[in-house]
Amino acid sequence: MSFSARVKEELVLNNSEPGRHCMLAGLYAVLNNNAAVRSKFSLENICIYTENEYLALHFTKMVENAFNHKAEVFIKTNIKSRRKYYYIVICSQLVVSKLLKAIDSPLLLNQDCCKRYYLKTAFVSNASITDPNKNYHLEYVFNNKDNAEIVYNLLSGYELKPKMIIRKKNYVVYIKDGEKVSEVLGLINAHKSMLELESLRVFKTVSNDINRQVNCETANMAKTAKAFVSLQEDIEFLEEKIGISALSKPLREIAELRLEYPNATLKEIGEMLNPPISKSGVNHRLRKISEIAEKLRGGING
Repeated sequence: MSFSARVKEELVLNNSEPGRHCMLAGLYAVLNNNAAVRSKFSLENICIYTENEYLALHFTKMVENAFNHKAEVFIKTNIKSRRKYYYIVICSQLVVSKLLKAIDSPLLLNQDCCKRYYLKTAFVSNASITDPNKNYHLEYVFNNKDNAEIVYNLLSGYELKPKMIIRKKNYVVYIKDGEKVSEVLGLINAHKSMLELESLRVFKTVSNDINRQVNCETANMAKTAKAFVSLQEDIEFLEEKIGISALSKPLREIAELRLEYPNATLKEIGEMLNPPISKSGVNHRLRKISEIAEKLRGGING
């Protein structure tokens, strides 16, 4: 089972009972979004044709809980592909009338819980999410711009920074940031899936941090080694040409300590002096020594 299917299974099989107002928002999401659902409206019946088993189960549960009515479900199997298709029918004119009237309310998505339930149901019917082991990508796909904008605006309201594009005449609302994808899963109450994604994100982050640290330390070691060799050559050059004793006392002390303790850090060398000086102070004196050596080389070469 794909990660996307596991998320939908978690959402649909969640035993928590939402309020009736939330279920109306969910029903609105199903009836309003036509990308993954084929639906027809009339005064007599509502028909939905889909191969999404999670949508079929979710929709029938919402109808039963919100209107105490069991929708008729017909299952057909394609002989060649073995795929199952679900044909859901609400025949009661009274239920149809109540349902269409209820989802026509301008206050339908005013409450936070209803917004989240709309996004949850729209995920079940119209969304997919990539396996987080590969990359982070969550998208809702609609064949109607107005429906896409509802989801886009809801996600934007939670500062999730979605983007919207047109792909093969469909409107796609997507998020590619791992942290934001995780937030969406938490928002729609897919907490188990969110924890799975977060665990993978932490693992990837730690692995990347370790690799960066190793690369950084390797580069620093190479840089330090190069600097030490260069400084060693400068001090030896000065000793040969003019003698370290010709340097000023502060520079002479640093040069002698550097030669005596080649593995000591700049901080450690600074602490050996009396009085001690800072790491930057040691570095400043070492640069002075290199500058003297460079000037002397230039004079000799000239």
